[in-house]
Amino acid sequence: MTAGYENVVVGKLKLKGKPLDVKGGGGVIGGGVSKKKKKKPKDHHLLSQSFTDRLTPAERRFLQQREKIELERLARMANKSHRDRIQEFNQYLANLSEHYDIPKVGPG
Repeated sequence: MTAGYENVVVGKLKLKGKPLDVKGGGGVIGGGVSKKKKKKPKDHHLLSQSFTDRLTPAERRFLQQREKIELERLARMANKSHRDRIQEFNQYLANLSEHYDIPKVGPG
C-alpha cells in the first residue's frame, strides 16, 4: 500500500440494528409498509355541543358578536355589484401616493 492509505478500513460495511426486509417488497406496488389511517370523529354534533358547554359567558358573547359581524359583512358584500367593486378599487388606487408608482429606469 501507499503511504497515504494506511488508515483506511477495508471490508463490508456493518450496520447496527435490525436488518431491512428487502424481499418483503417495501415499494408502492408490492405492499410492505402501510400507512395508518386516521380515525374521524363519529359524532361531530355531540363534540361541538360539548365544546360550547365549556365556554365562559364572555367567550359565548364574543363568538355570537363575531358571527353577527360576519353576517353583516357578507350582506354588505352581496349588495355590491361588480361595477361598484371595480369603482371602489379604482378610487383606492387613485388615492395612493406616487411612492407606489413603478419608477422609470434607464434613459428615456
